[in-house]
Amino acid sequence: MNQERYPSLFSPIKIGGTTLKNRVILTAMGGTGLFGFDGHFNPKIREYYLERAKGGAGLIIPGVTGVKSGGHYLYEKEDEYLGPVKELMDELHSYGTRYFMQLGAGFGRAQLMGITPDMDEKTRNELLVAPSDGIPNVWDPELKHRGLTREEIRDIVDAFGKTALLCKKAGIDGVEIHAIHEGYLLDQFTVENTNHRTDEYGGSLKNRFRFVTEIIREIKKTCGDDYPVMIRYSVSSKMRGFNQGALPGEDYKEFGRSLEESPHAARLLEEAGADGLDADNGSYDSWWWAHPPVYMPLHCNFPEVSYIKNFVSIPVFCAGRMEEPAFADQAIRDGKIDGIGVARQFLADPYWLKKAQEGREEEIRPCIACHNGCFGVGLVRKPTRYGFRMAHCAVNPLAMEETEWTLEPAAEKKRIAVVGGGPGGMDAARILTMRGHKVTLFEKSDALGGVFIAAAAPDFKEKDKMLLEWYRNEMKRLAIDVRLNTEAAPQLLKDYDEVVLATGSRPRTPGLPGLQDPDVMEACEYLLGEKETGDKVVIIGGGLTGVEIAYDLVLKGKQPVVVEMQEDILQVGGLCAANSNMLREIIRYYQIPVMTNTSLLGAERGDGTNALRIRVKNAAGKEELLPADSCILSIGYLPERSLYDTLVSAGWPEEKLHVIGDANEVGNLMSAIREAYELCYKL
Repeated sequence: MNQERYPSLFSPIKIGGTTLKNRVILTAMGGTGLFGFDGHFNPKIREYYLERAKGGAGLIIPGVTGVKSGGHYLYEKEDEYLGPVKELMDELHSYGTRYFMQLGAGFGRAQLMGITPDMDEKTRNELLVAPSDGIPNVWDPELKHRGLTREEIRDIVDAFGKTALLCKKAGIDGVEIHAIHEGYLLDQFTVENTNHRTDEYGGSLKNRFRFVTEIIREIKKTCGDDYPVMIRYSVSSKMRGFNQGALPGEDYKEFGRSLEESPHAARLLEEAGADGLDADNGSYDSWWWAHPPVYMPLHCNFPEVSYIKNFVSIPVFCAGRMEEPAFADQAIRDGKIDGIGVARQFLADPYWLKKAQEGREEEIRPCIACHNGCFGVGLVRKPTRYGFRMAHCAVNPLAMEETEWTLEPAAEKKRIAVVGGGPGGMDAARILTMRGHKVTLFEKSDALGGVFIAAAAPDFKEKDKMLLEWYRNEMKRLAIDVRLNTEAAPQLLKDYDEVVLATGSRPRTPGLPGLQDPDVMEACEYLLGEKETGDKVVIIGGGLTGVEIAYDLVLKGKQPVVVEMQEDILQVGGLCAANSNMLREIIRYYQIPVMTNTSLLGAERGDGTNALRIRVKNAAGKEELLPADSCILSIGYLPERSLYDTLVSAGWPEEKLHVIGDANEVGNLMSAIREAYELCYKL
């Protein structure tokens, strides 16, 4: 490999007594732990880790594992540690990759799993803990937590030491304490507004950090000074209050850990023996900093993380949309940070780092920061097509399913037509070609991308645009026969052995008066720039697309109003709370009016000025006229199956026709790509 390409990023670095081959950490994600929720070794995780090790990760850190869970201590799993875990470590080390176990003390007020209305008192007492009595739960503020006792604190400290020693015996290269990060239990101890204790674990900054510094010292005592202890560290909490987060650039008073307090905190950790900081920002109250969605800027945590490096001598790694090798390499060269932490990009493309080092950036499939596959932990409990998943990927169905998907050459090579050039159609063409079929891709427009071109249009969707470019480059790289501006009529398809229909969807068109007005437009017409809006824009539909359009408009200086017929906006199953909560804060910050329980009745002009007005029935059941320069309809889509119906009517055998994506059932990017894989891996 050409190590000169990004020499700083690919230079070794020492953390405690362990040397990493490069400066890239695969940081922890929920669902990637060594042990499952049942407390036993997760054999499925092996291939996930090995693929990322082959892809060049310098250090892998799994999802957090509690030192105590379900009433049992992790250090009691000695047989599994010294059996399958040790064997896995040997495999990872064969690729030069190091592995740190991430250990946690618990969720505290961020506890979600296991809380049910009918849970017994013993379970409630064990789960609903915090530094102090009366602290509200993140997910249900009506639930109040109890404070940990001194005895419980000391038991946890002891468990960290014993678990870390078992990690060392199993060949695990170090541990990371999921500590002063994201508003978990240990982080809650360090923050004055969530720690009201009057004993030695509360009050001063040193006392509030006593719990975690005791853990660090206990690990060093049991494992030796050379055994690495990393700290997952949020430089700033970015909290305005309980369940209230701050937006980038917002002027606010810090409710959690402030940037002024953070240097003193970081020095306390180093003095206690910490060997490195794996750093970002945020808490569960401002989740979009620790789990940045598409609306967050690239390198969003870099300013604060590079600031904190000035106050410690141990290595500092920066996480949070840091997957651009050129930026990372320059930041390391300039001494701003010592390395980067990247998680979801390793889901989208396990080999992205190797490709970057070899100068093949155009082959990197980008993470689009959607959270649809990797972290669908949300407030809306609506069912989704593929259920609740963690550590999977919308753009790469192989993530966490490496053993279930094996790309084999087709037993019988066929001529296959793919109709529709959206992501689902392009993935179908790509996979079929890789299996040896002769593929022709028909797209009736003049560009590949389908409706995803519109979805990628806002300025904050830079990674969506990159994904489209990746697909288009793949079509060229694989020399696929792509025919643009070509309507796939039955006569064109008659000589193909199989036909894959990825014809997408069409917008819903309500039969209400006035919607034919030239200033009333469908969402895609606006996003594609086919129609311009005036200053005052009424958006009909408060789903994800409607709210994203409102954000796009307000960034352009427009005055959007969101009208939603349901009792709340963003009622989307599988929508991560990091995404939805940030969008709600955007609405708050930009003061975007939202009308819920409000239905559209039509559009009209009148009042002697010929001005456009949108007639609605508001939450009080009264008709109301909303003044507008423009109106955007974002009320959903219907499958586009007209070609399928035509072919079936013409007598085509249905077993030759395969419908995927929105043409099958309107979903999202993840469902379209997943269906392409499910079909084309076996066709």
